[in-house]
Parts: sequence; structure tokens; C-alpha cells
Amino acid sequence: MGSSLNKMAALAVGAWLALPGAGSAQTIPSPFEYLERRQEAGVFGGSINAGTGRFGYAPSGGTMLGARYGLELSGPLGLEGVVSFIDSERDVIDPSRAEGSRQIGQVDQLLATIEARLRFSFAGRRMWKRLSPFLTFGGGAVFSAGGDDTLDQSLLPEDVFSFGSSFYGTLGLGSRWFVTDRIALRGDGVFSLWKVDTPPGFSDPTRAFEEVEDGEWLRGTTFSLTLLWRW
Repeated sequence: MGSSLNKMAALAVGAWLALPGAGSAQTIPSPFEYLERRQEAGVFGGSINAGTGRFGYAPSGGTMLGARYGLELSGPLGLEGVVSFIDSERDVIDPSRAEGSRQIGQVDQLLATIEARLRFSFAGRRMWKRLSPFLTFGGGAVFSAGGDDTLDQSLLPEDVFSFGSSFYGTLGLGSRWFVTDRIALRGDGVFSLWKVDTPPGFSDPTRAFEEVEDGEWLRGTTFSLTLLWRW
């Protein structure tokens, strides 16, 4: 009896081991993949809409072109450097005129930005189904890189708006799509903030402008697409 039971047990074990995959563990593919390459650089294009301030003399935004470099740090963190140029326009405002006729024309204004950003990846240093959504925040400077000031010469010196330079703060959301291990596409939506100075002529008490501040903080929204090379 014992011999028969042993033979039956041996046959059962042999039949089980003969089944396809019965003798090996099953592997479930993961949607997450580790990012081996730590550096990336690329060029981007997009557009920015910006506030023009109480009197409407600040640049209104326009086409944006630039370049960025990124470095993967530990865990979900990354460090970025961004340089961009904004091809914008601004209204020339004459505060000595009556309300409704103060805009005397429009001129080109080229702006440049340089900034550093910290990137937080929601998937860590990994991609999920080849996507890596992230949050960025940072700061730097925005300044005038040129423009047409011909029309400004018709104003009194104290009425001329000058963009100068300002702190440039950003907060954004976006995602990278890793086409291959070396090539990625990146989309960004960014909220930005900077300050412009008010020309002193707008504070002239004879012009009856109430509570004129020395400067204004203005907001902008940017949408851009980047082509990245990774190594």
C-alpha cells in the first residue's frame, strides 16, 4: 500500500513539474522604469501672456524661444538652468493726455530671462509608461534686451517707461515623454511673476492719478514645448 502511494505521489509531482511555467515564478511587467541617464539639454519654443499693469505700458508677452539644461539629483529632485528670449510688444502711453487717448502707438520690446529651477518628479527618478510628470519652481532675472524707443522720444523724459531688470519667479507643471533612452519631449505650463517700475511722471499730482505706486508686480503664463537630448 505504501509503495503504491509513493508511486502515485511521484507521478503527481512529475505531472506538475511538466506543466508549462509551473516550476518557475511568474513575472509581472512593471509600468515604472528607472532613469539611467542623469543629464539632458534641449531647445524650446512657446508663448507667454503677461499683464501690462495699471496704465498698460508694460510688455504684453509674445513668442518665447530658449534653451535649458537639466541634471537628475537624488530621488525625485532635479536641477535646471533656463535661458530664454521673449519677442514682445508694448504700448507707448502719454500720461499728459486725456483718458482714452493716452496710447499713442506700439513698439517692439525684446526681453531676456535667466533662471535656476528645482524640479520635483512625481514618479521619482523613474518614468511611468515613458512619462514623467513634474512640478518646478525657481527664480532668476528678466531684463530688457533691446527694442524700438523711437516713439518714446516724443514723451517727456519723466513719462518714458523703461523695463530695466527685475527678479523673475516661476512655478510650473509639466511632463516629459521619453521617446527613446536619449530623446525626450517636454511640455511646460508656467506661472511667472516680475516687477516693473512706474515712470515718475505718472505720480505728478497735477495729473490726478490716485494712489500711484512706485512699481507693480505683474503676472505671466507660459506654455512651451522642449526637444531634449539625454546622456
